[in-house]
Amino acid sequence: MLPPRSPRLLIVDDDLGVIAAYRLVLERVPDTRSVQSLFGLDALETELFGLRGPEEQPQDWRITFLDQGDDAVKAVQSAINDGDPYKAIFLDVRMPPGIDGYEAAQMIRQIDADVHIVIVTGFADYTYEDFVEVAGPPSRMTYMPKPVWPDQLLNIARVLAKEQKPAA
Repeated sequence: MLPPRSPRLLIVDDDLGVIAAYRLVLERVPDTRSVQSLFGLDALETELFGLRGPEEQPQDWRITFLDQGDDAVKAVQSAINDGDPYKAIFLDVRMPPGIDGYEAAQMIRQIDADVHIVIVTGFADYTYEDFVEVAGPPSRMTYMPKPVWPDQLLNIARVLAKEQKPAA
């Protein structure tokens, strides 16, 4: 019997700075050259705030980073075809050129009824209800306004990565 595969997350945002922030929070790759590490501030942070340092946080998911909605739709279809679907998708709304997050969410839901879609946006083009209408149900949707707090992102990713499929 093969060991279980770690859950997959899909991050879709056209802003490279936002992608870098996702990587920093979700991948937690330690930078031993950082001032914080050189002066032992990682350990102090852990002691004061009860946080584990980056080197102690195992990566318990596989992450794919994309910058366009149409690429996300293709990736979700490919994951389903391979029998290795994504557990959650963090989806930006505005991603020119091509399809936006609203249309991508709608297409993704048609491909994968179980994936949890997290709408991450700094704009009010669409409401949570708009997304639920085209890509619901509400139990498979989350709406996070930008800017996103790192702890909020990390906690939501952890919960969704471990979430079981809904009962039929």
